[in-house]
Amino acid sequence: MGTSSKELARKLRKLAAKQHGCFTAAQAIEIGYADSVHLYHVKNGEWDRVYRGIYRFADIPATAAARCMAALLWTRDKTGKIQGVLAADTAAALDSDALGADHPIQLLVPRGFRRSSDVPDGILITVADLNDHKTSIMMGLPVQERARPHASMRTVMDAPDYFDWLDYQAVLCKK
Repeated sequence: MGTSSKELARKLRKLAAKQHGCFTAAQAIEIGYADSVHLYHVKNGEWDRVYRGIYRFADIPATAAARCMAALLWTRDKTGKIQGVLAADTAAALDSDALGADHPIQLLVPRGFRRSSDVPDGILITVADLNDHKTSIMMGLPVQERARPHASMRTVMDAPDYFDWLDYQAVLCKK
């Protein structure tokens, strides 16, 4: 006995809700959609094709977080695991609602990252050793944490200290 199209849609929407409305063709197939019906759903206006093999439900707004999720899904490997992380600048722009539609999504991908297709417009990738970067999860997205200055690099001076420092510099610079 087959699964009804309403049941398939419910399962796919449940998955997509965790991914800002986005999903992969492989995920749709895993749920039970035939590969041959993907184009039908796009032409019917139910799905928007974001990148090759990456879709978003058309009735879910195309937010900046959805753009980021689609870009991350594009980095998945053959097992479906996301390989990339959002670069710190993109994550900061997303967090502050400053990631406009014209801003590219910057991703860090591991050494050895290979795709059989070209990098889509709107995505910039940087190959990096991801073990050297601290990552965290923000809005359900893997992101590179911003580097924080070391405590010794953050010097706070009050006004008297600053003027003493200036005097000291003036003495050093005198010939």
